[in-house]
Amino acid sequence: MQNIIFDKTDKGRDEIISRRYRLASRLRTLLVLVDGKHDSKDLLSKVVTLGLNQASIEELEQQGFIQRQNSSAVIAPPVAVEDDALNSQINSVELFQVLYDFYTESIKQNMGLRGYNLQFIVERATTLQDFHDLRAPFLDAINKIQTPKKALELRDQLDELLSIVPNLPAKP
Repeated sequence: MQNIIFDKTDKGRDEIISRRYRLASRLRTLLVLVDGKHDSKDLLSKVVTLGLNQASIEELEQQGFIQRQNSSAVIAPPVAVEDDALNSQINSVELFQVLYDFYTESIKQNMGLRGYNLQFIVERATTLQDFHDLRAPFLDAINKIQTPKKALELRDQLDELLSIVPNLPAKP
């Protein structure tokens, strides 16, 4: 069994919010667990007692609820040029501040007090990877609170900011 990391598609997020596609409850449980961080082996270990297997993941993928995570950014080695070391450090600091401000303002404007726990995580963030890891919980919370249109708008803004993040090493 190949261990691939999956993430929810727009259709998958829509199913979580609205149950529009009336996905079977066992498959829906698996869909909820898909977060773009854990590979298929980890996911299946959590739902094996429900009788779900690799075919269940393949079914979610074929129906368009999940997609394979693009791992090229994780695998590609970072390009480092000595002359640009200071510039990339400054860019990282600036990017950190931009991501901090985005999360803080988005949580404040769209969640209010319901975003307290997420804001606490933002305050504790010390690396760009911390902000990257916050993507899935942030989007799940936004999807529960905001209209689908607003949630997609925030997701697109966040993904644009995160696409600037330098290549991050894969977690062990």
